[in-house]
Amino acid sequence: MLRDILKKELKRVFTDRRLVFSAFILPALSIFIVYTIMGSMLSNMMDDIEEHTSTVYIQNAPVQFQKVVDEKKLNMNITYIDMTQDTASIKEQIKNGEVDMMVKFEDGFLDKVNNYKNLEIPPEVKTFYNPSEEYSRESRKRFIEIALNKYETQILTDRFGDINNVVAFDVDRNSDESIVVDEKKASGQGISMILPMLIAIILFSGAMGIGMDTIAGEKERGTMATLLLTPVKRETIALGKVIGLGIVAIVSAIVSFAAIIASMPFSSKMLTGGADMNLGALQFSTFQLIQLLIIMITLVGIYVGLICLLSVRARTVKEAGTYVTPVFMVVMIAAFSTMFGGGATELYHYAIPVYGSVSALKAALSFELTMNQFLVTAISSFIVSLILVRLITLTFNDEKVMLNA
Repeated sequence: MLRDILKKELKRVFTDRRLVFSAFILPALSIFIVYTIMGSMLSNMMDDIEEHTSTVYIQNAPVQFQKVVDEKKLNMNITYIDMTQDTASIKEQIKNGEVDMMVKFEDGFLDKVNNYKNLEIPPEVKTFYNPSEEYSRESRKRFIEIALNKYETQILTDRFGDINNVVAFDVDRNSDESIVVDEKKASGQGISMILPMLIAIILFSGAMGIGMDTIAGEKERGTMATLLLTPVKRETIALGKVIGLGIVAIVSAIVSFAAIIASMPFSSKMLTGGADMNLGALQFSTFQLIQLLIIMITLVGIYVGLICLLSVRARTVKEAGTYVTPVFMVVMIAAFSTMFGGGATELYHYAIPVYGSVSALKAALSFELTMNQFLVTAISSFIVSLILVRLITLTFNDEKVMLNA
């Protein structure tokens, strides 16, 4: 009889073209389109920032500095002004985003540089920029790293004859040799920042819409009362609906996850916060893929249990939505907490429902999940799912709740 109930539930979903489209195709298509567009927009924005020709004013610049500066290399249009010019209007333009930066050399800059032995503090080069503007921030970074560093090197060379005379030692002269990194883990850490959060929310969303209609919807339409009058144990009916919803949620998650993977060539910078990612290094072993699947299935078990338990106590789909919404908010908080933090740190943290599963997904995607962490996550999620299923079956035997008495 369990097979018949399960077959009925799955047939109801997979034979309804509109439901298949709204539950599987539309979310996946939306994810692919949105992530692709957002990824392309972010990539274009970063390229635009790099290619932007900055507008810069430099006040009281020494002639020596002006000879050092290469405007083409800096990708800047530089206007030199003297100390008599009022800079208030320029600062206002920086605030409005019309000018990217202004640089001011201290009054008497060269005299202080040449008289460095008698100074307690060196002369200052002051930069004025707008940190809320991408162009302005990038201009300041580029100016300091290229122009000012080169000018300082020339001053020290003129002062000591050889710049090496003021360098006691080098650090990482050949920086390429200093980098010891696992490309697989480095690439995995990029997607592990945001992908576990997306998976956790997508899994819940996939189960929420259909889950509320599966139980609360049938109660509202009156078909649940008819089903309860059949010579089938209510535990069997409950298990059939829970397992059926779990299968639907997993299928929905797999389709949505596939859409995310398909969009990664275009959205990788968005998923990694703007960092480059080597997609070719992301090669999971069969065992690691099985671990990911088990974590997702056990997480779905918790979601389905919660949604079914709340739906079975509701009289209408609208009421069920009211009950489920706070749970969805908690799920989102648990998912976002791992995005902005390092995820679970202690082993017992992986036993926390939802949070532990999202943390395990984060560790798995960054190739850092240990066997103990995996087992704690899977076993604890499985136990919580069993408890929820037990509560659901008990509720199915409550006549007042099931018949809306």
